[in-house]
Formats: sequence, structure tokens, C-alpha cells
Amino acid sequence: MRLTAPYVAYITAFGVVPFFATFALVGLDFRSALVALRLVPVGQVFLNTFILAVATSVLGTLIGLVAAVAVDMLDVKYQRPLSLLTVLPHTVPFVSAALIWSISLYGGGWGWFTYLLHISFDPLYLANTALYGVILVSVWGAIAFPFIIIYATLRSIPPEIRENAMIDNIGLSRYYGEVAIPLASKAILIAFIIELAFSFGAFDAPYVLTGGGPGYATTTLGILTYEAVYNLNSYSAGALIAAAIAALATVPAIALFRVLRSRRALLPAVSVRLPDPVFKGIMLAVLSVILFFNVMPIYWMFLVAFRPNTLDFRSPPIMIPVKFTSAFFVQALRGSVPYMVSSVVVSVAVGVIAVLLASGASYEIARGRAWGWLLPLSIYLYVLPPMAFVIPLYIAFAKAHLLNTWWALITAMPLGYVTYALWIMNGFFVDLPKAYDEVADLFNIKGKFRRLILPLSRPVLLSTFLLAAVGAWHALFYPLIFSATPYNFGFPPQGAQTVTIYALTAIQESTIDWGLLASMALVAALPPMVLDIVFLSLIARGSRASGLKFL
Repeated sequence: MRLTAPYVAYITAFGVVPFFATFALVGLDFRSALVALRLVPVGQVFLNTFILAVATSVLGTLIGLVAAVAVDMLDVKYQRPLSLLTVLPHTVPFVSAALIWSISLYGGGWGWFTYLLHISFDPLYLANTALYGVILVSVWGAIAFPFIIIYATLRSIPPEIRENAMIDNIGLSRYYGEVAIPLASKAILIAFIIELAFSFGAFDAPYVLTGGGPGYATTTLGILTYEAVYNLNSYSAGALIAAAIAALATVPAIALFRVLRSRRALLPAVSVRLPDPVFKGIMLAVLSVILFFNVMPIYWMFLVAFRPNTLDFRSPPIMIPVKFTSAFFVQALRGSVPYMVSSVVVSVAVGVIAVLLASGASYEIARGRAWGWLLPLSIYLYVLPPMAFVIPLYIAFAKAHLLNTWWALITAMPLGYVTYALWIMNGFFVDLPKAYDEVADLFNIKGKFRRLILPLSRPVLLSTFLLAAVGAWHALFYPLIFSATPYNFGFPPQGAQTVTIYALTAIQESTIDWGLLASMALVAALPPMVLDIVFLSLIARGSRASGLKFL
């Protein structure tokens, strides 16, 4: 329990206590919360959130599954580059992605998406189509997570099972439909459930793309939590909405526990009988479409960032490099410095905290030396959106004068990554042979965990650090809530706005400079893109290289 104590103290202080305090705040001032929300169409907001969550999780998981099957059936030499292209959206902070999609969806043939699909209007500007635009971008960003889990699971199926299936001449379509998908059903359901839980707290895509508008057409519970604090000036209303989000996310959390405990196939076999050439042709055609829409927004970001703005707002849009300029990128890079400093400090700190707290606790849980309920509690806290904790933390940080400082972000943001790290690292330590512990005990090695276990755990420690650091770099909600100004290069440090908030400043009230917007999105995206590609390369090389075990 010695190694577990710091972890327990952290999740209690920044997870369990704020969670219950959220509900307590509602009970203390429930009438005031209702008064503050009386002019808000709460029913429509709930419906928006539900539609967005279900559509994102269902479509994201299905597309991720199709992509995983399509990549898995190919020769090994093609799998790594195609898997990296499939998860390319995951490397881009969602703020940057949403900014690029905002100019991709321009109507009148100016945006590449509306031009290719012959859409004569901007769907984000109309109340009856805006939610579909937000769903499109949310699904685009949601494909990578199910793909990674499902693809890793398909690769872990013993080769002899596939070889026997091929010897029996059942064909690829029957192999995946009747053998592989049932074996991977646990991974498929886990990916879907986690996507669903996260989507109940959807904030980034609707906030960046539409701000919740037009009117309340795309307002979600996550946006309403933010609006309750900053526009309605009501902590109780924010706590009420946050409590509703937590209650909604609890349903998939319970489902996730049941799936994790299951020891049988959870999805039925799908009988599809197609000749191998036909099945391969269909799957590769679908994969080509997926990859095109994965890559095109990122290509558009680079293209627009490094061309003169005289080439913008053309119909049809110019989709090939014609002229080059680095002026916008240099301008964006210079302006990003104080935001970049905060992002680097916070991201590295979050990654280090995740590794330090989760490694010892996950090891002791795997060896049966810590409470058995700690793992399910951690998984539950992990799937809860940040809105479930933010109001009590905001009040506490305000009283402690920690708002707009790095400390607020460094202490609050690791919760989601620490709990996830405990989950995936526990799988690593369960598989780590106990012979190492026995040898250490036999030779009476002091500091066994530090001197022996940690060096053996380098792959999972590196992967965990990268996951947490990149995730913290992507974050928008906590930096938006807890910070107000960029870092002022003074001491003690004041100002904690991160580079994701800097990217948001590209959107002006009256005009949008596409080149500067794309450059600011690119500045925010480049560092995590590099780190994410390193991490995904480890995943593509297999579980030994990454140390991760998702199931």
C-alpha cells in the first residue's frame, strides 16, 4: 500500500471529493439553479447532447471497426503506414481540427468539403443543419480511438486461428464475420462505451465550430456548464448541469464494468459469404474513402497555412500548391510563444504525474497488495467528463488564488490520465512474470520496485507518458475554465492560457484570415503530431514495443 497511497490521495482530492461536492452544490442551492436556467431550452440541450453522443459513438466505432478489418487483412508491410494514416486525426488537437473544418465547410464552393459534395451553403450557419456539421467533425475525430483498440485486438488473435480458417477455406469475409469480430467483440464494445461516455461531455467541437449556435441548435450540456459559470454567473446552475452529465456518464460506466468482467463473446457472428477478391475490393474502397477524409483536412491545414491569402475564398477552391509563403506561419509561431510555454510545462508535468502516481499503484494492484475496488473506481473516474469535477475545483482554486496559474492545470488535469494509466499499466504488470519479484525477495534487494520493476517497465512508462502529455496538450475545457491570460514570463508564474486557446483567437468576430487561422492551428498541432506518431509507431510495432495492454 505504500506505493498506492499517493495515488489514492490524489484521486480522492481531485476526483472523488469534487464529484460529490458537485451534487452537494446542487442540493444547497437547487432553486437558484433552476432560476438561472429558466430561459434556457434545457430539453433541447439534452436532446442535442444525446444525439451527438449516440451518433459520434456509433458511427466512430463502426468506421473504426471497418478500418481495422481492412488494414488487418493486408500484408504486414502495408499495415503500419495505413494504420498511421487511419489514426492521423488523433494526432491533431481537436481545437486545430475544428478550426480547419470550419473553413472546410464554407458554403458557396469555397471550402473543399462543400465543393466536393456540391453543398451550396455552410451547414454550420443554419439551425437545422448545424448539428449535422458538428456530428461530422466529432465522428472524424472519434475514429482513431476505436481503430487503435480493435486493430490491436485483431493483431493479438493467435496466427494459428487465422491459418486454420484459411486451411478450412472459409474465406476472409467469413473469417472476420464469424471468427475475428466475435473474438474482438469485447474490444469493440469497450471502444463504443468509452466514446459514448466521453461524448456526453462534448465541448470542443460544438464550442469551436458554432459556439453552441445558431441559437441553441448545437448547445450541449458541456457548453451549458461553461455558460452557466461565465454568462449566467451561477455556480449552482453549472453544478446542476455537471451533475446531469455525471449521471448520464454513469450508465455507460456501469456497462463498461460488465463488459470488462465478461469472459465470453459479446457480439454475435455475422455471416457474410463473399469471394475474397470481392471482399478485399469492397473493404479497400471503403478504406480509401476513410483515408481521404482523414488526410484531406490536415493537408488543407498545411496548404492554407503556407500560401498567400489571395488564393483563399476562391470558388472552386484551389486544392493544389500554387504559391508559397511562410509569413502566416512565422507570425503565428511568434505569437504562440507564451501559450507554448504553458502548454509545454503543463503537458510535461501531467505526463510525469501520470507515470509517478499510476505506476506504483498499478503494480501493487496487479500483485494483490492494494484494494481490489481501486481499479473499478479509477475506470469510473476515467470515463466521467471533466464537467463532473470542474465547479468545485473552480471554487477551490479561486479561494486559493490559483486561477490563471499553471498550478491549477497541473493539479486538476492529470485525473483523466492518471486513472487511464492505472488501467492500462495494470494489464502490463499482471503479465509481468512474478519471477522477478521472487528473485528480488530471494536476494533481499531493497527498493525492488525502483531498482528492478521500473527499468523492466520502460515501454509502458514511455507510452503512458506520451499518452498523458499529448492528451494534456489537446485539452481545451480545463484551460478555458482555469486560465484567463497568457504566461507573462514573470515569477511567480502568472497566466496559464495554453496553445489550444491561442488557436481559438484566430477566429475574429467579423473576418477570418484563413492563412493565419490555419497557421495557428498548425502551430498548436505540430508538437503533439510528432509525439503521437512516435506513440502510434510503438503501437504498430506491437505490445512489447509499447508495453500497453488495452484488454
